[in-house]
Amino acid sequence: MARKLSPEEIQVFKELFDSYDTDKGGNISVEEFAKVMSQSPGKQPTEAEVQQIIKEVDLDGDGTINFNEFITMMTGQPYPPVEKTEVDYAKAWKQFEPSLDGSITQSQLRQLVAELGETIGDVEIDQLVNNIDGEGKITFRDFETFMKNRSVVDEIVKGYQ
Repeated sequence: MARKLSPEEIQVFKELFDSYDTDKGGNISVEEFAKVMSQSPGKQPTEAEVQQIIKEVDLDGDGTINFNEFITMMTGQPYPPVEKTEVDYAKAWKQFEPSLDGSITQSQLRQLVAELGETIGDVEIDQLVNNIDGEGKITFRDFETFMKNRSVVDEIVKGYQ
């Protein structure tokens, strides 16, 4: 789960964004981004490279970088943070077991967790599936409970890092 940005961090990003948004239009255009990139040390990007960067960062497809896209680009995390929901868990689960009433194997669980963008160690998976049914499988309800509890624990731990 992504770490939440503090108001101070958001303010720093806003000031940086505003310095790039020279026409104060609320978006960074290709031209504005190219100007910033040309002032950066190192090899100067070509117009095609600048357009490619904008294309990769431009999540809404309008040809510019808005503030949320800017933060996403700068942090590598979606902004505002996207919280995984029960719908996300069910959708991912159904790829392996469509009814939500059966169970999946450890290797399927690893694939499912990876598709959700999470990382989970072998020890954690072994403990999870063996504590639940002893057969190396897990049900959707147990998976959902595990993921929700794991998110809470991750947030607590990250608060101390």
